[in-house]
Amino acid sequence: MSRPRPRSAQSASAKGPDPPGVLDWGDGRHWSSTALPCRYCDTPTHLRDSKSKPAHKACAEQALATQAADAAAAYQKEALTP
Repeated sequence: MSRPRPRSAQSASAKGPDPPGVLDWGDGRHWSSTALPCRYCDTPTHLRDSKSKPAHKACAEQALATQAADAAAAYQKEALTP
């Protein structure tokens, strides 16, 4: 299996910005030749997050969405408390 080619900066900007909640892992810093268990689902991945921890892009996006929803709920709960 060959390594996917990173997207060029020109092709990434030509399509416009990613929608909110979608991470851009187009550069080579998010790729490792060694597959390790994803920190969220434990299945092997060659991808790395911004802290170089193994993570699938979809798993990381879901974790960020959950974290944002939890923060919003906590904010709402605090705002409604007299």
